[in-house]
Amino acid sequence: MAVVDQHVERRLAAILAADVAGYSRLTGADEEGTLGRLRAMRKDVVDPTISTHHGHIVKTTGDGMLVEFASVVDAVRCAVELQRQMMERNTGIAGDKQINFRIGINLGDVVVEPDGDLMGDGVNVAARLENIAPPGGICLSRAAYDQVKGKIAVAMHDRGQQRLKNIAEPVQVYMVDPAGARLPTLPKPNLRSITVATAAILALTAIGGGGAWYLRGGMVTHAPQTVAPPRTAPRLSIVVLPFTNLSGDPGQDYFADAVTDSLTTDLSRIQGSFVISRNTAFTYKGKAIDIRQIGRELGVRYALEGSVQRAGDQVRVNAQLIDTETGGHVWSDRFDRPRSNYLELQDDITGRIARMLGLELVVLAARSIELEHQTNPTASDLSLQGWAALYKPAAPETREEARRLFERALDLDPHTLRAMTGLSLTLANRVINGQSPNPVEDLRRADALSQQAVRLDPNNAAAHAQRARVLQAQRRQNEAAEEYRVSLQINGNIPTTTLFLGETLVFTGKSADAIPLFERAIELSPRDPGVGTWQFEMGRAMTLLRRDDEALAWLSKSVATNPRLAYGQLYFAAIMAIRGDLSAARAALVAAGRLNPNYTTLAKFRATDLSDDPAYVEQRAYVEEALRKAGLPEQ
Repeated sequence: MAVVDQHVERRLAAILAADVAGYSRLTGADEEGTLGRLRAMRKDVVDPTISTHHGHIVKTTGDGMLVEFASVVDAVRCAVELQRQMMERNTGIAGDKQINFRIGINLGDVVVEPDGDLMGDGVNVAARLENIAPPGGICLSRAAYDQVKGKIAVAMHDRGQQRLKNIAEPVQVYMVDPAGARLPTLPKPNLRSITVATAAILALTAIGGGGAWYLRGGMVTHAPQTVAPPRTAPRLSIVVLPFTNLSGDPGQDYFADAVTDSLTTDLSRIQGSFVISRNTAFTYKGKAIDIRQIGRELGVRYALEGSVQRAGDQVRVNAQLIDTETGGHVWSDRFDRPRSNYLELQDDITGRIARMLGLELVVLAARSIELEHQTNPTASDLSLQGWAALYKPAAPETREEARRLFERALDLDPHTLRAMTGLSLTLANRVINGQSPNPVEDLRRADALSQQAVRLDPNNAAAHAQRARVLQAQRRQNEAAEEYRVSLQINGNIPTTTLFLGETLVFTGKSADAIPLFERAIELSPRDPGVGTWQFEMGRAMTLLRRDDEALAWLSKSVATNPRLAYGQLYFAAIMAIRGDLSAARAALVAAGRLNPNYTTLAKFRATDLSDDPAYVEQRAYVEEALRKAGLPEQ
């Protein structure tokens, strides 16, 4: 009898696999309650969202589901909306009772079973991606990512090639978070049974940074050590080291620094790249350090270094790309251009490096570089000097120096984009820091400049970030968050933008969601001169969440890194009062008031805070009570 081959139905499909993180723990603690809430979420959130995005539920299990889509874009949009709605539903629910989905999405060939079930590697990869996704997170395969990049306004991060269980070949994985640039939370140290002084020192070491920690006069001080490296460097990771000024004139340093800044910005636009921020890179300026050591310290595969020689209106740039694992030169070249076309020169360098790494630069319509070709060269030069002043250690005189330079640039050419964004940022920060002689006028002008910059180049990440900063100064935190997300979608490697997005979440009562963003900012610029502020942001979030041990660790680290940070001292006073060390709390309170007169009464503190969101105000009451305990008067 002849054997007839049975037809196997196959098709290409976008597969979404989802399950509930910690399902066994949830049902073990409250089976009926968990199942009831899960059924309600299926009815109110999951099923309607899948239907809206044209998905088809193939099958469900107790805690999971398999969904088929004809379009990967529809699948990812559905996943993002699901996760955002789940975040909203979890608001106000204790962490151990929250229901969080993990989602994996793959595009692949599937086998259709007679009963309608789907089988094959297309399904298996999606299921394995779901297994490695963090709670509330979404993981995509490279096949899925290629179909959605540039089509959905959400940040995506290349997590490199991953070995997935029972999948033969490694899979390139991209992580998406509906809140922005969120990454998995790092493990938290357990310090509950340790004395305050010991807890502070051990917590700082546990969180990172190394070196020696000690107490002096009630203040924690740190002798730093180089940052511990990750075990492996991502293939598309790079640091742009400060270019050397060979002009023989120290006054031209700002020009070499500007070339470095521009290259850092452009390289960070490469899809899937990991680029160390300029502030961390500049800690190596003028130091003779082995490239391989830099690679180990920063966890990067490549380093770009070079020199700039400027004579009159001519500029010569030498650049070389080095493999930090071997110390070998991958590529080198020399570029000669007129000074007025140095941005074209910088674009040429970036393009060649991108091709060397086998990458595609993100294509931006009406790029700021093209716009700046039309800018008055002297105005552009003054703008670069203004940004060089902003990168100096924060002080009223450096901010004033930057403001004057930006003003001069705009007097020469009102369309100089770098001067617009720089002046807008300078004025907004004067208002935010309570150091403006005329807050109403400064904020009005910052607002106008930020809007003008976004209109001039809507694809410029810095323009959107500076617009967001102005919105923060106006206490419009939700609108600011959207602008920061737009900025990060254009360029996801800017640590300050990542940090300030987290700050907007803190000011809207979502400190738990802000923590991964703060971690990401520190990861992008681990040696940043401003890291004391970033440590404060983490400490404030922990305080508002009443995670006192972790708050103590981060705030102790912040005041040790930068004891002149007024808000760092203020929150350190609060956490020391919470921990019962009133002597240290009062000393920090005096320091905070000396550094900023807005921190001499609770009324002034409230008046200068950047949010009156009810959820945030309710959380802040915990801090206010601690400050009263430390001795801060009401009026």
